[in-house]
Amino acid sequence: MTVETPPSGTPSLAGSGRRLDSSGLDAAWLSALTDLTAELRSCGLEARMDGAIGAVDAIAYGPARRIQRAVLRPHRGRLWWWLRWSNDPTTTAPHAAPLTPAGDTADAARRIVRVLGPRRGR
Repeated sequence: MTVETPPSGTPSLAGSGRRLDSSGLDAAWLSALTDLTAELRSCGLEARMDGAIGAVDAIAYGPARRIQRAVLRPHRGRLWWWLRWSNDPTTTAPHAAPLTPAGDTADAARRIVRVLGPRRGR
């Protein structure tokens, strides 16, 4: 098996993601971040964009405040939204799952709304 190290400055899934300097925040990243933030707000959620790490936090209020982070990262040669999972009791560290291509912000927002929907059986 061959393992390649990504070029310096390439965003990764490690930790909360590498910080993107101003030269790394190109138009596609900024557009995707802005579009997902707007989509989430149009769904009635509070949304905060973090351009430094390429993430959007969706916040739902109800009996308890819940936050779901979506991060922009490469997947299969394209830029995708990934969901960061940190509340899974079976794992010790946050993990991520691919959600949608970066340009499909409407579908990404719809899926995030479902994740943050009312919890059943609690």
